[in-house]
Amino acid sequence: MKNKLILLLGFVFLLSVTMFAQDEYPKFEVPVGFSFVNVHPNQAAITSFNVFGGGGAFVYNFTPLLGIKADFMGYTQGSGVKVTDNGQFLGNASGNLFTYMFGPQIKKHSGKLQPFGEALFGAAHTNLDANICKLEGGCASGSGSNNGFAMEYGVGLDIPITKTIQLRPVEVDYLYTHFGSNHIAGASASQNNFKYVAGVNFTFGGNK
Repeated sequence: MKNKLILLLGFVFLLSVTMFAQDEYPKFEVPVGFSFVNVHPNQAAITSFNVFGGGGAFVYNFTPLLGIKADFMGYTQGSGVKVTDNGQFLGNASGNLFTYMFGPQIKKHSGKLQPFGEALFGAAHTNLDANICKLEGGCASGSGSNNGFAMEYGVGLDIPITKTIQLRPVEVDYLYTHFGSNHIAGASASQNNFKYVAGVNFTFGGNK
């Protein structure tokens, strides 16, 4: 009976220590960094291309595992993207992309490696400038802006450097965008894109 009581007390102690360790987590996180997106426009005239930029986010952690994230990113394509028709060069287009997304983040807040996953939903905004020439002759230039739906699913990894600074070597996401007012005949208004982020994550307000 005595041995069983000792084992029971030992189990309760270990369980308490484990729960205490899991309850230690930062209340807030602020990741910032560089990012690029490989854009797949789903248009025969424009092949996939990269846009570069960056931004930041804010995470409020409700529990040791679950938080809510607000993510803000901006990208630009200043060098221009070639527009073709059956291999014939017609002109180029350039522009930028901004995304504003919100959603849950799941993260392990302990150890030397702290993986996380996220599912975010929100909006995207683009500004486009183009200079196009038709095969039968005549050229035109123009610009415009568009708003659409955006969502992303992805995973990443943080490496603690100090109590409040973490290195984020990699975050990879599937980024989906949909612009409803697509005026190009036969072209899809949806884009399935690849997103990469690297930077630093700042943590604040440790909670026990």
